[in-house]
Amino acid sequence: MKHSWKYPSLSLLLPMLLASSVDAEPVNINMPKASKAASQSTAITEKELVQVALLLDTSGSMDGLIDQARCQLWNVVSELSKAERNGTAVALHIGVYQYGAHDIPAHEGHLRQVLDFTDNLDEVSAALFSLKTDGGDEYCGQVIGAALNDLGWSNSPDVYKAIFIAGNESFDQGKISYGELLSHISSKSVTVNTIFCGNKKESEQWDSAARLSGGLFAKIDHNHHLPQMVTPYDQEMRTLNQKMNKTFVWYGDGSQEVAKNQQIQDANAQKMSDHAFAARMSAKVGHLYHHVHNDLVDAVAHGKIDITTMPKEKMPEVIKNLTPKERGDYIEMKSSQRQSVRRQMAELITKRHSFLESKMSQSQKNPAKGSVVLGDALVKAIRTQAESKGYVFTR
Repeated sequence: MKHSWKYPSLSLLLPMLLASSVDAEPVNINMPKASKAASQSTAITEKELVQVALLLDTSGSMDGLIDQARCQLWNVVSELSKAERNGTAVALHIGVYQYGAHDIPAHEGHLRQVLDFTDNLDEVSAALFSLKTDGGDEYCGQVIGAALNDLGWSNSPDVYKAIFIAGNESFDQGKISYGELLSHISSKSVTVNTIFCGNKKESEQWDSAARLSGGLFAKIDHNHHLPQMVTPYDQEMRTLNQKMNKTFVWYGDGSQEVAKNQQIQDANAQKMSDHAFAARMSAKVGHLYHHVHNDLVDAVAHGKIDITTMPKEKMPEVIKNLTPKERGDYIEMKSSQRQSVRRQMAELITKRHSFLESKMSQSQKNPAKGSVVLGDALVKAIRTQAESKGYVFTR
């Protein structure tokens, strides 16, 4: 992956969802002109990579946890859009496992890899929305071991690599004990963070497990939901998103499916709530949301494709019959349109946040102790641990 710029992004859900606050000042979004991007981009190295594995309990009582993951994924992405290392914006890989699934046999650990590491955020969203809850035994050690063995972790000890496992039962179930994994965790330089859902005494096991690997422990209210509040900006936000989607120039194998999935994940977020949709829009403003393998605007800007040498048979129909100059001008036009829409979206999200803050009571802005949610736990741990490895957050 290559980056020659970074879009600033906004942490937009309210303080009860995020530990960080939103900068209400106007946002400047700078994107290089697509026709020049290939020469301007610089190769990203592993030192700018962030790898996060989400291990989610999908037993019968975890519907609230899964819903929080679906919504608050975008909070994490927005937070990481602020991060850089060695002056270069970070790249993000996310993988997803489920465990405690009754439909998966015990000899397979009641677990499955839902998604291998990917930088395609729409794929991550689709994976989270594919999860169904059902009763089953929760083998924490076994799912952590599977994630360690099966995901494509970087070999560099300098890369921030983290596992987040969330659940609500005893941590020591199953045939693989956590203690057996500690040397393996250390050898891969992976930090294991534990997130306990509920108030049972088993939380002590989760706390101890995190401390043994140098990770962080959090206890969350997985059934907590942000109260729905309509704002004057919601419809305009949806309109701008439609305009943004029209700036993608899809190409290559599977591009129709990728384009369709973009629409599906927009709709999934909208069905959850306006807050969830706004969170997704905040992420789409940032540089971590891209489709470098199937969108010519992103591919050219990241230096993946040189439009002047691209074989004609691989071009999308919309530019195939244009002259070389016209092709470059078309991609540059779509790039400029996206830059404009993203700027408008960022400013709109800032206004929406300010509106909500003015409407919410002080008690809502500062929820009672114990109403920490998944997004809080993820953002706090990622920021703290990444900074300890030399990553810098610009805000």
